[in-house]
Amino acid sequence: MILALNFVTVSMVLIYTLADFRCPAFEKQTQCTCREIVWWNNDRMSIVNCSFLNLKTMPNLSSLSNQNVTKLLLSGNNISTVSVSDFDVRSISELDLSRNTLETGGIGTLSQLGADLTKLNLARNRIAIDQGLMFIKNLSILTELILDSNTIRNYENDSQILPDDIFRDLRLHSLRKLSLRSCGITMIEPRAFVGLESIKEIDLTYNYLEKVPSAILQLKNLERLFLGGNDITKIATDSFVTLDALEEIVLDYNELSTIDDGAFRGLEDSLKELELHANYLSQIPTAAMKQLRKLLFLKISKNNIKTIKNAFQGDYTLNMLELDSNPLVFSKNTFQGLEHSLETLFLRDVGMSIIPVAELSSLKTLSYLDISHNHFHRKTFDTDISTLSVKTLVMSNNSLRHISPSAFINLRHPIGLDLDNNNISNISFIISSPPCSFRYVDVTGNPIECDCDVEEILHTGIIFGMGLTGVCKLNETMYEIGSSILAEQLYTFCNRTERISWCSGAFQSNRALQSNTGLTLINVWVVFVCFLLNKRWEVK
Repeated sequence: MILALNFVTVSMVLIYTLADFRCPAFEKQTQCTCREIVWWNNDRMSIVNCSFLNLKTMPNLSSLSNQNVTKLLLSGNNISTVSVSDFDVRSISELDLSRNTLETGGIGTLSQLGADLTKLNLARNRIAIDQGLMFIKNLSILTELILDSNTIRNYENDSQILPDDIFRDLRLHSLRKLSLRSCGITMIEPRAFVGLESIKEIDLTYNYLEKVPSAILQLKNLERLFLGGNDITKIATDSFVTLDALEEIVLDYNELSTIDDGAFRGLEDSLKELELHANYLSQIPTAAMKQLRKLLFLKISKNNIKTIKNAFQGDYTLNMLELDSNPLVFSKNTFQGLEHSLETLFLRDVGMSIIPVAELSSLKTLSYLDISHNHFHRKTFDTDISTLSVKTLVMSNNSLRHISPSAFINLRHPIGLDLDNNNISNISFIISSPPCSFRYVDVTGNPIECDCDVEEILHTGIIFGMGLTGVCKLNETMYEIGSSILAEQLYTFCNRTERISWCSGAFQSNRALQSNTGLTLINVWVVFVCFLLNKRWEVK
C-alpha cells in the first residue's frame, strides 16, 4: 500500500492535459506556436514558442497583451536588441533568449517583468558580463539566471576577470541559481558575488580558473558548487571555510594533484557529495576527508591512484564510491573503514583480471557492484562470489566467453547479473546453477544462440522477476528473448519444458507488486476523475 501511495503521489505531480490557448493570428504572422498545459492541481502554464525561426527582431506580441503568458521561448534566433516595449504581455515567469546575438548595449531594462519573472536564460549571446548587468536590475523574484557562454572583456595581463561588485546593486534578492559556464573567466575578484547572498547554487564549469575563487566565501547559503573543467591544481586550506550549508562540490576535469589537509574545513556537518573525477591525484585525500561526517558519495575515478591502504578511516559513513579508471592494486586494507556503510561500488576499468573477492567480502552492506570494462585475461568466469553481499553484479564489456555455474553454487541470496557486450554464446550456466539464483540475467550484446537451453530457462521458472533479457540468433534471424514469436520457433525443435520452480518469494513478490500496481492505477484514476469533476464544476 505504501508503494502504491508513493507512486500515485509522483503520478499526481506528472499528470497534465493540453488545453486551449490559441493565437491563430499571431501564429500566422510569426510562425510561433501557442499551447497551454494544465497540471493535475489546475495550475496552468501558457507557452509561446518562437525558437529557431531565424528571427532578426523581437516578434510583435501586442496581440497577446490581454493573455497571461507563462513561458516565452525565443532561443536560437538572430535577435540583437530587446527593449521593455517588446514585452507587451503579462505574467511571464520564464524567458529564454539564449542563442541569439544580444550584446550588453542592445538589452534595455527588463525591470517591467520584475513582478513575475523567475527564470531568465541569456546563454550563448555576446553579452560582456563585466561591462555591467543593469538591464536585469530589480528583477525582485528572479530565482534562476543563466549567463553561460557569454564574454568577459576586462583583459588584464591576458586574464579575463569577473570584477568586484558586478551584482551588488541589482537587487536580485531572490536569486537562488547562477550559471556562468564557459565564459572564459580566468580570475574572480573577491567581492564579485556581493549582492547574491541568497544564492544556493553556482555553476562555474568550463572556465579557466586556477584556484578555488575566494569570492564564493561570501555565499553563506551556498549548497551546490560546480567547478568542473577548470585549471585548478590545488585545493588550499580553508577554501570553503565559511560555507557551512555546502552539500555538493564538483571538481572533475581539473588538474588537481594536491588537496591540503584542511581543504574542507568548515564542511564537517554539511558536505554529502564530492566529485574529483579526471584529475591527477595519486592517493585518496584521507586527511582532508576524515572529518566530513555527512559525506555519502565520493567520485574519484580517472586519477592515478594505485594503492589504497587505510584510506577511508574517517567519521563519515560513505554509501557510494566510484574508483573507475585507476590502476588499482588491491590489498586486505583497501576498503577498511567502509565495512558497514558502503552500498554501491564502481570498479570499472581498473585493470583487474579477477574479482578481488577476499577484499570485497569485508563490505557487509555492499548491494551494487560494477566491474565492467576490465577485460579479464581468463575468458571463463568461475570465481566463487558466494561470500559477497551484492544483489546486483555488472560485468559488461569484459571479453568473457564462458560463465561457470561454480561461481554461483553457494549464493546466500539471488542476484541480478548484467553481462552486456561480452562474447558469451552459451548460457547453460543458468540451468546448472541452483534454481532461483538470479533475479535477472541480461545478455544483451552477446552472440547467444536460440537453442533449447533458452527455451528451458524461459519456461521452467528458475529465474526471478525480470528473467532473461537480450537477443538471440536462430537461422540468421535475431529474436528478442522472451518474445512469443521466439517461443513458437523454439517449440518446433524443443520439447516444451514444464515449470519446475516458482522461485520461493518471487511469486509472492510479483503478486504483491501486481496488487500494489492495481491500487496505484486505481488511485491514478481517482485523481483523474476528480480532475474531470473539478473541470465540470468550474464550467457550472
